[in-house]
Amino acid sequence: MEKKTNIKYLLGLLFAILMFSTFEVASKSMHGCISSFQLTFYRFLIGGIILIPFALKEIKRRSIIFTLKDHLINLVMGFLLVFCSMAVTQIGLQLSSASLTAIIFSSNPLFISLFSALILKEKLTKGKVVGLIIGIIGLFITCAHVFSIKFNVDSSFILGVLLIFAGMLIFSLYTVLNKPRVKKYGSLTCTTLSSVYGSLTVIPLLLVTGAINNSNPFSFDYQTIIWQFLFVAVFVTGIAYYFYFDALSNLDTSISSMSFFIKPPLASFMCYLLLHEDIAVNSIIGILVIFIGVFISLKYGSKKK
Repeated sequence: MEKKTNIKYLLGLLFAILMFSTFEVASKSMHGCISSFQLTFYRFLIGGIILIPFALKEIKRRSIIFTLKDHLINLVMGFLLVFCSMAVTQIGLQLSSASLTAIIFSSNPLFISLFSALILKEKLTKGKVVGLIIGIIGLFITCAHVFSIKFNVDSSFILGVLLIFAGMLIFSLYTVLNKPRVKKYGSLTCTTLSSVYGSLTVIPLLLVTGAINNSNPFSFDYQTIIWQFLFVAVFVTGIAYYFYFDALSNLDTSISSMSFFIKPPLASFMCYLLLHEDIAVNSIIGILVIFIGVFISLKYGSKKK
């Protein structure tokens, strides 16, 4: 029974990573029609609202009563996820490239493992370490061709890379800090609250940028990008985040986060399929190495009882 349950969470986790892998491509396709802050605000607000009815059922089933302190903590966690991590990463994405964003952000398992060891006192077993090392090797093989491309590396591009790295670190910290909350309140409730509260923290930025640009901060060219926008808001943000944190609450934090190593090859495939970009040979080799690392982490990374 436990094995079947783990398979259930692993399938949900793989679905979430598949959705996450489409984000950079979908986001790039909306460039020029919606600002980074607008996209971050709307996708987390809509994603959170969609999950509210299901979260209310979970709250009722668990007999949860939120205090003022709980709401303040939820606000802080939402601020970390949406404002500090996702909004910052979104800006970095627009300043750099989609593939580079996917690669940098997918390195978060390394820092999640470290934060988990420091904060949650989770043991770094040999299986996790070996799987992590193999995954990193595969990650480097996959993105090797990126560094051979002659990018126009100016100050804005460097700033974009730094912002993506900062967003990834904050997401890693949020993931670790969020696990005890998920155990207490449930992944659905935590995902919903973080999304809704977090989207509200972006409003001041929208108002400031709207005042600077002398424009309506909540208006964008939705008719041109309606399907990409709804896909990102409903599936990538709402549903995928639920499955990811649901798996995270039932699987070891470090092992669950290893699945992010699958994102770079998947994102590359999405670029090939939707943007008609070529897939380099090293990416195919990297995919195989990454899957080996993930397999080792999942099969041999659990703590011995």
